[in-house]
Amino acid sequence: MDTQKDLATQFIELSEYQGQDKVITSYDMKSIIEQLPKVAPVMSRLPMLDRYTGGFVPGELIAISGPRKAGKTLFAQTLTRNFAKQDVISLWFSYELPVCEFINRFPGELPVFVMPLKLKTNSLEWLRERIIEGLVKYGIKMVFIDHLHFLFDLARMRNTSIEIGQVIRTLKTLAIELNIVIFLMCHTSKLDPYQEPSDDNIRDSSFVSQESDAGIMIWRDVKTDNEAWLKVCFHRRTGVLEKKIKLLKVDGLLREAICIP
Repeated sequence: MDTQKDLATQFIELSEYQGQDKVITSYDMKSIIEQLPKVAPVMSRLPMLDRYTGGFVPGELIAISGPRKAGKTLFAQTLTRNFAKQDVISLWFSYELPVCEFINRFPGELPVFVMPLKLKTNSLEWLRERIIEGLVKYGIKMVFIDHLHFLFDLARMRNTSIEIGQVIRTLKTLAIELNIVIFLMCHTSKLDPYQEPSDDNIRDSSFVSQESDAGIMIWRDVKTDNEAWLKVCFHRRTGVLEKKIKLLKVDGLLREAICIP
């Protein structure tokens, strides 16, 4: 009886509910969306990559992965420079490289980006605060995190896959909440150097691919010193799957060579 009474009370109360999370029709939602300012995608200035992704849109979480020493950081630094040329400022969390090495890896004139004076590991709340700081101080639009495994304490995890999934979901929620694009570098499991990697090879959790908006894999051509491959494994917004682009290292950064349809 009490349950029925409570349900009846809820029917009466919620029939007049006008909170910010109230249920509305699809037409009302469309009208709200049409009144929002239009946000143009930010392009990578890598033509085939932009064709496959349509650029990068606020609210997206982009997973970048590949074998060790494959060029993940170099690719992200190339994006950082290309964004800076469009007056788009990136915020970097470079956990893997010492700051002096990271800065010196940019060839020529250093692009404008921002980064914390000191880094704190294993704290998503600290990460969120620094991103908000970057927004209010510098108007950042892009966030690069290098890499995933610095965001949690692996030794304390009971179920690594599920807990990584929670981290990924938190980052995706953060991208939407703060209207930014987050690029997350992830390691792969150990691979044969002649094997073409896929997003299934991302280390420790399938949730990285399941919860991200796009998965980009990069690996070096072991037969050369300055060539690599970039693959858009999936892209939810454009529907692209398994598209490969050949990259060349030129003047310390990456540019496209040819594309494999």
